[in-house]
Amino acid sequence: MISHLRGRLARKNEPASSVEVDVDGVWYEVELPAFVWRALEEREIGEEVELETFYFLTQNAPIPRLIGFLRGVEKEFFRKLVTVPNVGPTTATKALVFSVSTIAGWIETGDTAALGRLPGVGKRTAETMVAQLRGKVVEEALLADEGFDKPEAPREPVSSEVTRDTVDALVALGYTRSEAERLMQQVEADVQPSTVEEAIRAVFRRVNPGV
Repeated sequence: MISHLRGRLARKNEPASSVEVDVDGVWYEVELPAFVWRALEEREIGEEVELETFYFLTQNAPIPRLIGFLRGVEKEFFRKLVTVPNVGPTTATKALVFSVSTIAGWIETGDTAALGRLPGVGKRTAETMVAQLRGKVVEEALLADEGFDKPEAPREPVSSEVTRDTVDALVALGYTRSEAERLMQQVEADVQPSTVEEAIRAVFRRVNPGV
């Protein structure tokens, strides 16, 4: 079983959100959840990268597959996520469009509305996810990753990168691009989110004010 890779970034496959890592001449293709892809997409070809990997096979697709993460705690959260009925490795990978701390936080607070908007999840699976994992992902919910859950600092103007990535994330959640852009314009008129997670939470508060 392949649990960890360290080598040279050999190729980035943007449509598939995967990378290929050259480890002493052997290339490994590693699929990435969206939040990991965002962290790696600016890395240069030839740079050394290190990934925690989740290895799996399925009966329908017996070719071995690797899912990559930046830290062991992210992989452990993924292991917990795939224990939920109807959430296999493929669904879990697609669902992780936000950081582990954000999704774990939704589980711990019982925010099924937010969880249900994740790709491939839906209302019923979101409820099952909360019922099965609530109380088990507290450590992950407290992670200070992607700039979230850090002490408040003076607000900077919203960057075009945050806007672009938030719109892309909303499209992945099922919004049309025009809807996503309109929601971001409304959010930016009221607040200045400094990360994608902050922006998404602001959008959800606007869409579901009673949640």
